[in-house]
Amino acid sequence: MLVEFGGYNFFSFKEGFSVSLKNKKDVSSILAIKGANASGKTNIIKVLSFLHSFVANSFTILKPDEEIMIFSFFHNEKPISLYIIFEDEDIEYKYEIVLTNTEIISEVIFRKHKRWTKIIERKKDKLIKVSEDFKDLKTISLTRLNASIISIAKQYDIKAINPLYNLFKNIETNVNVFGRTPNEDNFPHYKTVTELYQENKNLLKFVLNILKKADTGIENIKIKSISNAETTKKEYVPIFEYKIDNKIKTLTYHEQSNGVKSLYLQLGLYAIALEFGMVLALDEFDIDLHPDLIPMLVELFENKELNKNNAQFIFTTHHTSIMNQLGKYRIVFVNKDENESYLYRLDEIPGDILRPDRPIAPVYRANKIGGKPRIQYGKI
Repeated sequence: MLVEFGGYNFFSFKEGFSVSLKNKKDVSSILAIKGANASGKTNIIKVLSFLHSFVANSFTILKPDEEIMIFSFFHNEKPISLYIIFEDEDIEYKYEIVLTNTEIISEVIFRKHKRWTKIIERKKDKLIKVSEDFKDLKTISLTRLNASIISIAKQYDIKAINPLYNLFKNIETNVNVFGRTPNEDNFPHYKTVTELYQENKNLLKFVLNILKKADTGIENIKIKSISNAETTKKEYVPIFEYKIDNKIKTLTYHEQSNGVKSLYLQLGLYAIALEFGMVLALDEFDIDLHPDLIPMLVELFENKELNKNNAQFIFTTHHTSIMNQLGKYRIVFVNKDENESYLYRLDEIPGDILRPDRPIAPVYRANKIGGKPRIQYGKI
């Protein structure tokens, strides 16, 4: 599970930030990020996106002399620092990296049983520290200063690195270095999703059940096998059934509303995340969806019977409908002052503005806790 992450001099966060999913009792499966447009919400998700891509895959996706696609606060020349803490089978791991566009300055990995212990330390092309169970790292070359030690070790097929590698691979986001990607780029193609549903009837039942609860009018989904005219390969397409005047009428995927299409694609991704215990971090996942659907989708990750493998859902949203359900321990607000972003979790707000016996949404709407744009009204 993801416990905490943050960064310094990263995009709009000049002085850094830290996001914790820990509450009083445990590590949360849900975290909502709210704030005004251009406040820096997406940049929080970018930390997870970058670490997922870079730590796991930098050796293969970057050429030896290629620049690292990461940006400091207004492109200043100071190094960028990022960190992330995972919990895996009651052991915590902390990964820290300091880097620029051209090189990794340092990487450090800690492990915690009862206390934190440094198990791997790299400074540029030198391995400074390595524990006995990672001794095979001494055999690898660290001359690739634009590749993480984990991605390099993976190329050398060092088995000991696999648990750490898998923690980063288990993150899925819909943003890249330039921001949120379109749904059709991030979510699986509808034919891919349909094939997944065809292979797993329980998954199709799960999707149909939620689409029914969402008041879409859909009675059933049947999957039809067709032959691709160009490739002659078998493909699967969904046929959506509706009851009209006690007769069954059908529509194709392309005839559905944007909301139904979005749900149909997203639910496949949610199902995969729930099955494999992934960290799913989505920027504005609720585009095309009615606000009343958001609590239902969040509940998928809160439900212990559905979420048996501790999957986590982190998301940005402008809707207030979810705030009272989540409470102050599972909401982070992002604000900006003189173009510099800063954040805070709602339980960090001092005083009794937020009380357990009062809903959060009215206090937010009254602009008493931040997270709203400071709009200047008047003539343009």
